[in-house]
Amino acid sequence: MRAIRAAVAAAACVAAAACFEEPVREHLHLTLIGDQVVVVTAVQEVAGPETARSNPELAARLDETRAAIERGWDRWRPLFDELQPGIERTTIEKENGAAWRALYSAATADFDAVARLLASQGLDATIDHDRVDDYNFEHELRLYPVGSPPATSNERAEVERRIDEWSVTVADYLAEAAALYEHLERRPDRAVPCFSHLFDRQGPEPTALDEGEEELVARLKDRIQAVARVLQVESGEAYTLNELSRLAFDPFPVRLTVAVRGTPLEVEGFVDGAGFLERPAVDLWRALAGLEGHWLEPDLVTAMIAPGPQDRQPEPVPEDFATIARRWTKAPQPSEVAAALRAELVPLELHRVLWRSTAAEVVDLENEDPWNFVDAALADLPP
Repeated sequence: MRAIRAAVAAAACVAAAACFEEPVREHLHLTLIGDQVVVVTAVQEVAGPETARSNPELAARLDETRAAIERGWDRWRPLFDELQPGIERTTIEKENGAAWRALYSAATADFDAVARLLASQGLDATIDHDRVDDYNFEHELRLYPVGSPPATSNERAEVERRIDEWSVTVADYLAEAAALYEHLERRPDRAVPCFSHLFDRQGPEPTALDEGEEELVARLKDRIQAVARVLQVESGEAYTLNELSRLAFDPFPVRLTVAVRGTPLEVEGFVDGAGFLERPAVDLWRALAGLEGHWLEPDLVTAMIAPGPQDRQPEPVPEDFATIARRWTKAPQPSEVAAALRAELVPLELHRVLWRSTAAEVVDLENEDPWNFVDAALADLPP
């Protein structure tokens, strides 16, 4: 069923005018059960062949990734072998004979082995456990970036050049967004109609825009789509610019999420999810989101578009969006945008979570079926 859903999503992506899901997606998830068990799960997903259309460079990348998964050559296979876990589940999912998803999930009591896996990919990890009293325990996970991002110096230079180009696009967008906000300052009663047309969320009886508003909204839509091309693979390329920026600036360019059994007490660096914590990506899209409030607030691009499949795109409500206080300044120069983006492209020095567990949450390792740990971790795997 999941493969069928993936195929449907891929077909929708091809049919849509814009698809913002990256062609290859990697996700590492840690489930920490006190000082007893760590479940390590790696997921790799590959877009279908139809995604490449007439782009041979992207097609070659996808074919190579699928072949590596099918033959056990992908980077996660040897890393999980080195874990030497007590139990491990490996799942390769195929659609029409081609691999599209690989999942490795292993349970181990050896955190040092997990730390070695993380260190080999660009993160140092430490964990401490303390007994508070007879009933309560505290645990602390710390993650530090180490080493250099995987991009070569030539690849980094190319990304730097493209950041300068993209900054021109972002500056143009900020100017058009400011023009709309200025219009709505004079005509606040037109906020809902303008946002309805901008978000393509008109009701059964949409309110028409006047000629000037139509031009404002049309220009802004064009600028927003131009900014969002950072999430799309350009013709003749194998990667999105957003992917390349992670490879150039992030020592650990893989999505990382963490779930703990217990109650989090202190969190630093991580972003809260639904039952998990996530290490923020170090890439251009996250950098763009970090600029909200510099020259414009609320930001329209990140309110309308996210790096993900069609069914996970934001759906801003015009009536709600119209009530948000709007702030803007004179549109910046592209050089100012580029400098601000680069300032955001710096990994945090520390990600930390301190959590408390109780004696009732201690696992009876002798009597507990270890597969239950893996099953529970996979059941709660973040989307």
